[in-house]
Amino acid sequence: MDPADRRPRNADRTVRHLVATLAMPALLVACMSGQAVAPSAATPNATAGSDDPAEPSPAAGGAIGAQQPGTTLNACEIVTVADIEAATKATGVAAGELEATPNALSPGQSDCTYTGDFGKIVVELTPEDGLNEYDAARRAYKDAADITGPWDAAFNSQENNRAFVRKGNVLVMVTMFLDGQEQLPVATELAKRVVAKVE
Repeated sequence: MDPADRRPRNADRTVRHLVATLAMPALLVACMSGQAVAPSAATPNATAGSDDPAEPSPAAGGAIGAQQPGTTLNACEIVTVADIEAATKATGVAAGELEATPNALSPGQSDCTYTGDFGKIVVELTPEDGLNEYDAARRAYKDAADITGPWDAAFNSQENNRAFVRKGNVLVMVTMFLDGQEQLPVATELAKRVVAKVE
């Protein structure tokens, strides 16, 4: 099997789906009974000692539901062909394949996949819920190494072939399967180009 087809699955992607799934029955009960449901009842936190990151609660400064988008760009616009070429030193990179991947916490989420002589790079853009997503991922990735730069937060995970960069509500996760290149320099260059497009 081509390693590029084995995209790792981690808590960062499953947290928002789990929260949305658990919240739905409570919301339906509230609608049927005419009573309001407190956000904390619809959003359980992880138990003490669990490896699964907890979704932040309103009392802890987190937010329930979709936030305001920090960008109107999609994943193929936040990381473009020119960005891929600059970061990987490749030429003639084909246009990325865009896929909308909306969910309850990030209706504007999208993915963009680039392939070429450099390998494969998948860009996942979360324009609304970046803070919560980043915090959950940072706790979940055991080998996370922070990257310094002109952003609010960023880290690299060599073990998972991924890097994350956040500015405001915007989070970009880049999954990289690179042929003959170090991941960190590519991730850092892409992060610089991402934050330059976010106000």
